Amino acid sequence: MGTTAAFAPAGLDGELRRRHALITAELAEIGASCLVAVRDQSVTYLTGYTTLTWKMYSRPVVAVLTAGGRLMVLAAETEVDSARLRIPGADVWSYVELWPVAPGTGLPDGRIQFAPHAAKVLSEMIEEAGPGVVAVDGLGAAWPPIGQMTALIPSLADRVLDASELIWRLRLRKSDWELDRMRQASAILDRAHDLLREQLRPGMTEREIAKLFSIAQLEAGAHEVGPFGVVAGPDRGLFGGPTDRTWDADELLYVDGAPIVDGYWSDYCRTYAARPVRPAERDGYARARAGLDAAVAEGKPGCTAGRLGTVMAAAMDIAPHTVGFGRFGHGIGLHVPEPPSLHPADSTPLEEGFTICIEPAVVHGGINFVVEEEHLLAATGFERLSPRSPEGIIVL
Repeated sequence: MGTTAAFAPAGLDGELRRRHALITAELAEIGASCLVAVRDQSVTYLTGYTTLTWKMYSRPVVAVLTAGGRLMVLAAETEVDSARLRIPGADVWSYVELWPVAPGTGLPDGRIQFAPHAAKVLSEMIEEAGPGVVAVDGLGAAWPPIGQMTALIPSLADRVLDASELIWRLRLRKSDWELDRMRQASAILDRAHDLLREQLRPGMTEREIAKLFSIAQLEAGAHEVGPFGVVAGPDRGLFGGPTDRTWDADELLYVDGAPIVDGYWSDYCRTYAARPVRPAERDGYARARAGLDAAVAEGKPGCTAGRLGTVMAAAMDIAPHTVGFGRFGHGIGLHVPEPPSLHPADSTPLEEGFTICIEPAVVHGGINFVVEEEHLLAATGFERLSPRSPEGIIVL
């Protein structure tokens, strides 16, 4: 019997009914008995559930939605109480035993593991869904890393098909419930940037700044904080995590945030200076800003992601492969990044309900300049989800 989920986010039960109706209609079209999801964001899409267990790899969490609309969730025994309290209407199944790992089963992390018992319980769940095709999100994925739990069930070898496109087709168009979470996350990041700005001082290390920014995002209301960037002197690549490098007063500082609310991300950056901005820096930032303005003006339903990439490249007079990001933005929602990519080669048509992080970047005078906003594509064009990006580098 399904749970009442006393600690589920407000409105989640209705939102899941909406999603499940769309998914079961798709399952009926392909003759599938159920959809199986192991990828964390897809499990969240089916259940609304988020968990720190996904930062580890020993205990799988799996969602199964049957063609008849029954939601079953598999979790470790130590997590089933949390799942029952937070997932409306779910039948929660558990595993707890460590079983020996047979050679050649694709389980490299130890001689005994939880996954074999989890796979046994998952096979019973799938059997309850009935005969027919089993649709699996991320089936056989080479990248990103997605647990191939159905590979541990030999009887499914001739029944499975990849359902990744099905999931993405639905995930890319955001509902009002999802947009509410994304707006909350964006407002949190705006407040966190303000809190950080009050505390920034040259002489701090990247790690010291990152600590303050993590706390600021949580204090502003983030449920969790995703990977974010702090780079003192952005004349080098912007990915990789904070270090003990000190922010010198003569350098720029790049800060990019990632607060998460009910699984939904925000993602936009700011560039700071502790002295007057130099003309070359002003020009570099203005080039990135021109790319953003060009994309926002171009965006409308039917426009492709590639077209936005092309107009930004033209506005900035730069090709995407000449900057470290390799593109000028991406989708955003339950993860960062999501498809599509704002790159001339991406032919994905943009539809109403898509949420896009527009992120033009340029290397100017040896320095990386990035301007970033989150937008919803509406019938008339882009509508900003995040605050308008600053017109220039922020001087403390």
